[in-house]
Formats: sequence, structure tokens, C-alpha cells
Amino acid sequence: MLCYTGRSRVSGATIERVMAAYERGDSNVTGALRAMKDVAAAMAEALRAGDVARVAALLSENWRHQQALDPGMRTPEMAGLESALKTAGALGGKAAGSGAGGSMFFVTGDDPAPAIAAARAAGATVLPVRWALEGVRAW
Repeated sequence: MLCYTGRSRVSGATIERVMAAYERGDSNVTGALRAMKDVAAAMAEALRAGDVARVAALLSENWRHQQALDPGMRTPEMAGLESALKTAGALGGKAAGSGAGGSMFFVTGDDPAPAIAAARAAGATVLPVRWALEGVRAW
């Protein structure tokens, strides 16, 4: 499921801070980037295997590493939404894009109704999502 937190922003300042930390050789940032690379490789394997639970767990792991890149990566709205969805049984999720923005996505179990209700109760707008079996198309 895809949720809009109600608060978006331009990611340029976040990206600038991360790039500056990387250029300084900040070990927290370089370690997080390496870990995100490892998560990406594991994600490809999980997707090929059709292991939805593993995909969800890896999304959450990526999100933890992404947050280590910059203190402003996760807004209070995102934290509240993430907590609400976890309590409602979401299997995992993360911010869309570079983080600290307006949207997050989550993988739910077979019945998404509790997660949808929890997201709405947390003040988020649940946006429509549909899987495309043939992949991404560009016009």
C-alpha cells in the first residue's frame, strides 16, 4: 500500500547533507550506503524467488539504513505512520524516494484492511496501487 503523510518537501537539502558527509568520509554514511547495496542484492534474490515476506523485511532494513544517512530522513508524520502500520500487521515498508518526503509504502498481509484503517487513523491518505505484471512502461 502507498500512503501520503500529508507533508512533502524538496529532498535537495537532505541529499546535499548526505553527499557532504560522504565526501568527508563519515563512517556512518559510508557504512549505511554499503549496507543499502547489500540489501539491494538480497532484494533482487527475494523478488526472483517471489518471497513477499522477505521483500517486506528487506524494505524495512533498507529504511533503517536510509535513516542512518541523515537525521532529517524521517519526519514525525512518517514515524507515526510507520508505528501505526507495524501495529496493524504490516510486514515492512519504507519511505518512497530519498526519504523525509510525503510518501511511504508498505507490504501488508493477505488482508490489507487493518493496515488501511490504521494509516487513515494516523492521518495518512491511502493511494491506489496496482501491480503491473508486464513491468514498467514509458510513453
